[in-house]
Amino acid sequence: MATSSITPRLITFLLIALLSENVAADATDWLMKINSAAAEVNFAGTFVYIHDGEIEAMEVARRVKDGMMQERLYSLNGAPREVIRGMDKVWCYIPDQNVVVYDYRQISQSGFPKILPGDFEQLKRNYHFVEGSGGRIADRPAHQINVIPNDAYRYGYSLWADKATGLLLRSDLINQQDEILEQYLFIDVEIGGDITDEQLVAVSDQDELQLFGNNTPITASVDSSDWLLTQMPDGYTLSKHIRRMSPMNAGEVEHLVYTDGLSSVSVFIKEIREGQSKMSGLSRMGAVHAYRKTLNNHRITVMGEVPAETVEYLALGVEYSN
Repeated sequence: MATSSITPRLITFLLIALLSENVAADATDWLMKINSAAAEVNFAGTFVYIHDGEIEAMEVARRVKDGMMQERLYSLNGAPREVIRGMDKVWCYIPDQNVVVYDYRQISQSGFPKILPGDFEQLKRNYHFVEGSGGRIADRPAHQINVIPNDAYRYGYSLWADKATGLLLRSDLINQQDEILEQYLFIDVEIGGDITDEQLVAVSDQDELQLFGNNTPITASVDSSDWLLTQMPDGYTLSKHIRRMSPMNAGEVEHLVYTDGLSSVSVFIKEIREGQSKMSGLSRMGAVHAYRKTLNNHRITVMGEVPAETVEYLALGVEYSN
């Protein structure tokens, strides 16, 4: 009689593999639920943004109508700040600087709750998922998903979604040392129901504010730039190419966006005018890293909510093709 080749060790391995597949499938289902909720669910509440030892409290109201998201964000501590996302423009009110800036919307997205990408197969090539223990956020039961990067060129996330609706209630950005770099956390939220027009109107006094606007950006084909990136971390691809006029400074800015399906990096290219600084090197503000260099009398700025190694690697690979 032939001896079976299915050993206890192989059975254990197969069970672990099967459980891992189920975990990945469950995590993907939850990510899809988070994605749908951010694009479809009305809500109003208060969240805190914690970074660099500071806590910022924000009031938020969001309404989704006819497939378009409208939103109002208002700071509750520190210098007053207000952001209004309308049907076609984004307005940023900065009263203490007597400034209001508007820009044309490119995507229906805000910082929190983060809208995750729709291409989850791409996401799974760059990250893996671990189910968390869950918990209670803003007095609501929440399901936890940990998104862990496969290399050092991107950060990880720990996400808590409302069990009933999928709305993201907490998001932690995590580095390679498992340290929380920044955290968004709802402390109070009402999900569903009507959001009135009044909840989406700016309360900032606009009479004394100086208006700065932006011309309609020109979306160019992704392969039409004269600038090339000769080196790229695995998984990042060019997703958007925009040419626009800077709202506060004359001159055209070329904007290239690279993404791995979750993390995004922007490359800004602008001709240096007489008297402008040619400062180069790495800088950091919170979880955002930026690397600047000068090439062909243009200032190249690569920035994103990614590790310093990522922006430096991309910046050093920028070349002019003509």
